[in-house]
Amino acid sequence: MSQQLEQHCYLRYYPFPKQQAFHNDRYKIRHRAVFSGVGGGKTLCGCFELLSILVENPHSIGYIFEPTYKMVRRILIPTLESKWLLGHPIEDNPIVTDYRHGDNCIEFIDDQTLWFGGLEEPEFAEGTNVDVVLLDEAQYVKKFAESQDVVLRRLRGSGKTHTDIASSIVTTTPPPLIPDCRLYDFYENPNKRNPGSKVYRWSMLDNPFLPEKYKQEILATHHGSLAKRFIDGLFAPAGIGSFDYDSTIHELRDIQRDKLQSILYGVDFGWTNPSAIVAIGFDYDNRAYVLDEFYQNRVQQETLIQEAKEMQTRWGKGAFFCDRSEPQMIDVFQKAGLDAYPDQSKREDGVHALGSRFVVQGDGRPRIYVNSHCVNWIHEVMVYDENVKENDHAIDATRYALMGTRKGGGVKFINW
Repeated sequence: MSQQLEQHCYLRYYPFPKQQAFHNDRYKIRHRAVFSGVGGGKTLCGCFELLSILVENPHSIGYIFEPTYKMVRRILIPTLESKWLLGHPIEDNPIVTDYRHGDNCIEFIDDQTLWFGGLEEPEFAEGTNVDVVLLDEAQYVKKFAESQDVVLRRLRGSGKTHTDIASSIVTTTPPPLIPDCRLYDFYENPNKRNPGSKVYRWSMLDNPFLPEKYKQEILATHHGSLAKRFIDGLFAPAGIGSFDYDSTIHELRDIQRDKLQSILYGVDFGWTNPSAIVAIGFDYDNRAYVLDEFYQNRVQQETLIQEAKEMQTRWGKGAFFCDRSEPQMIDVFQKAGLDAYPDQSKREDGVHALGSRFVVQGDGRPRIYVNSHCVNWIHEVMVYDENVKENDHAIDATRYALMGTRKGGGVKFINW
């Protein structure tokens, strides 16, 4: 940044904590996505972030895309002209040297250039190489996957900056969770997500500048999956009943074994549908950690037993609570030396017990976490609907373990 830029107060944006966490990762993460509820301040923080990157890097080039040109006029320009960013008129801001309205282009005093436009068609994103791109309100881009592909091809850096700062930003309320949803697959799908990406999520309730009356109106009218999307910023199926899973809260890449006090296993038997084994550890606060999973269809008895024994070798001794509809398989497990029991709980009680663990408690932490490599478990918990008997094999195994109690008292301590 030049000395003349440092001498001016040119942006008056003050982020709240969730926004600040996003800004703190500037230059650290190549592809960042802000998923927030309506009114969460995502467009403002995205624009501030892109402007900040530009002004910190002389000669850099940036681009902001809205889904349509009408949204450029209705959303983007008012945001840029707001008192928190460049102000109105834009060209009066001391860091702006030229604002070419007809070209949708703003130039700054250190030879930085900001272009902006609509994405009615993917080819509208074609052009010269850029350093940083913001796709705002991405869920409304008609052909988001194709448009993102074009953006990724352009994101090679302008070649004019001192260092490589090439990065992309997406800000949006998540769309309904449907198959092949690029926003979900690229940023959150455990099987497909880009390793250079990271999600930043907050609820509209986290925005302290949002009027209380507005918050109450949205809370009163949005329920089920609508509430998850437009209030909490979560991906959710079109129906209702999915758990309040949030990868930014509940997923861990490293679970410390020394914090675990005990272990249980859940087993859901299948053939055409997958068989699932889930290992769950518990700490001294009864907080659950989904440690490991086995998930496969058409598995022979011998293979399933071998997988159960190997999982127990990795994580320690503990009881196996199993699908009670398969007493023969439970008997096979017992004869193989595994401490196996039929689940005796009601389905709705288990679903409620599992669902309640996702809620962040007074200590700022939920009561369940999952190891990031448990991709099948994560997929099921994202799409699970208690009213539909599908995508529930790892979930069923989990609720068996959570509801499991042993005759004679308690679960076994881990023995490594």
